[in-house]
Amino acid sequence: MRDFEIINENLRNALAAFSYVRHSGYAGEAPGVSLVHAGVNYSLFNTALLTEPVPGGPVPFKNVLDEAESFFERRSAPWSLWFCDDLFTASERRRSRISMAVRGLRLMMEAPGMIARQISEPDRALPELDCRPVGDARTRSDFSRIMSEAFQVPPGMADDVYAGERLWQGPLRGFIAYVGDKPVSTTGIVLGGDSIGVYAVATMPPMQRRGYGEALMRRAIHQVRLETGITRSVLQSSAAGYQLYLRMGYRNVTRFSVYIKT
Repeated sequence: MRDFEIINENLRNALAAFSYVRHSGYAGEAPGVSLVHAGVNYSLFNTALLTEPVPGGPVPFKNVLDEAESFFERRSAPWSLWFCDDLFTASERRRSRISMAVRGLRLMMEAPGMIARQISEPDRALPELDCRPVGDARTRSDFSRIMSEAFQVPPGMADDVYAGERLWQGPLRGFIAYVGDKPVSTTGIVLGGDSIGVYAVATMPPMQRRGYGEALMRRAIHQVRLETGITRSVLQSSAAGYQLYLRMGYRNVTRFSVYIKT
C-alpha cells in the first residue's frame, strides 16, 4: 500500500472503534465506503469514510454519497463524510465539492495525514509522568474531561462517547498522563494498516506547551511497539501539533477532509 492508503486504512479502524459506544452501534462496508454508526446524535462519530479511488472504485462517487445518505437517514442520525484527498483525481475533487454542497454537506476541518517509519529520539528533556491505561471509571472520566477541555467539546457530549465502558472494549486503547495524581494528557492508539495509529492527543489547557503530550505519546507508542513489534505510526495532525510531529520524524504525505451533515 502507498503511504496515504496506509493512513486511510488505519483511520478506517479508528472510526470503526466508535461503533462500540452504544449497543446499537454498527460498523460495516459498502462499495467504496466504510460506514459507522456510533449510536449517538453527534455527526463526527457517525462516519462515512471513502475507501476506494474516484474514479476507479467499484461505484461512482455519487453512489457512495447515496449509500451513505440512505444509511444515516434510516437511523435519523447526523453524519460526517471523511476522505483522503489523494483518493480523488484533481478533476473529480472539484466535482465532488459540488456533489457534497448539493446534499448539504459542509466542510468542517482539514488535517495533514502524516507517517513515520519510526519516530526519532526526543530533542529535549521531557517531563516525568505516570502513564495509565484507560479502563476504570476514573480513567474514563478523566479522558473525557481532557477531551472536553482541550478540544472545547461540551462535557455531556464527551461523556456520552468516552466515559462509558463499551468504547474501551473495542480496538481503541487509551492512555492518560498523570502528574501528582492529576490528569494532564491523553493519547489514543488504534492498530491498522500494519501501523500504530495515534489519535486523541490532548493536554489540559493550563498544562500545554510543557512536553506532557509528547511524553505520553512516546510512552504509548513505545508500549504498543514492544507488544506488537510494529514501528510505523500514522496520524492526522492538528495545526497546533504539526511542528511537533515534524520534529518527531513524521512526514506529511496527504490531506484528509471532513464534511458534516446535520
